[in-house]
Amino acid sequence: MTEIQAGLTVATVLVVPYIVQAIKTKAMTGSVARWTAIAVSAGCGALTAMAGGVPTDPSAWVTSIFACVGGVQVAYAAFKSVGITDKWLDALLALGDIKED
Repeated sequence: MTEIQAGLTVATVLVVPYIVQAIKTKAMTGSVARWTAIAVSAGCGALTAMAGGVPTDPSAWVTSIFACVGGVQVAYAAFKSVGITDKWLDALLALGDIKED
């Protein structure tokens, strides 16, 4: 894995949980959100594998894809346990909503 691929993996791990949580709060259940996160992170893993050119070795594909999928799942669990996805993201999403008294 090159430095660019490692950087893309870290970026994916940090960004995908927020995107999925933002979509989940408006349109999805938890199970659908989980599978969406897995699908998006697998796609990002495939793109990460191709960052240095299309890999000819199957292990390069597997490494990149599973690094992103596993990393996103771990990051989401960690973010959720400290309240980042629920409290912080919900507060950010509510910034545009004006409540009438």
